[in-house]
Amino acid sequence: MKKLWMAALACVLAACGAVGRLPEPQPGNLLSAPTTLIVQGQVLTAQASASLYGGGLGVRVQVSAPARPGTLTPAVTPAGPLGNLTLDGVFVVTGQGTWKAPLHPSLPAGGSAASLNAAAWSGSGSLRRGDQVQVVVRLKDRLGHTYWLRDTGRVSGS
Repeated sequence: MKKLWMAALACVLAACGAVGRLPEPQPGNLLSAPTTLIVQGQVLTAQASASLYGGGLGVRVQVSAPARPGTLTPAVTPAGPLGNLTLDGVFVVTGQGTWKAPLHPSLPAGGSAASLNAAAWSGSGSLRRGDQVQVVVRLKDRLGHTYWLRDTGRVSGS
């Protein structure tokens, strides 16, 4: 009986370790991600750029809310929706497949609480300048909810 309880406890503990992990998304799921997202009444967008460099592909991503109409100030504050979100993953969907690269958080020039910024890079595969890519970011809030946001662009660089 003691062995049965130990086996049951081991299964429960193993399952607890798997609960926090997110499954890797499939390309179809990534391509259905929205291009705008409303969080706490604010519209968020992603702006991404993909560049070829020395045999690799670099991606820079910025998630932000547009300025309020008639002002130059951002529509969000550190306590607003971006203050509750973190960038949790960057995925690039190309004609050749999908890749996920480790994130390297970065600050915008001058630093701003009105945007989330990150960079990711990987091998370029057979991508060429001008190829279309879909850049998808995974965002998580403090409660563990996951949100997706997508931007479409073309590869630049040499």
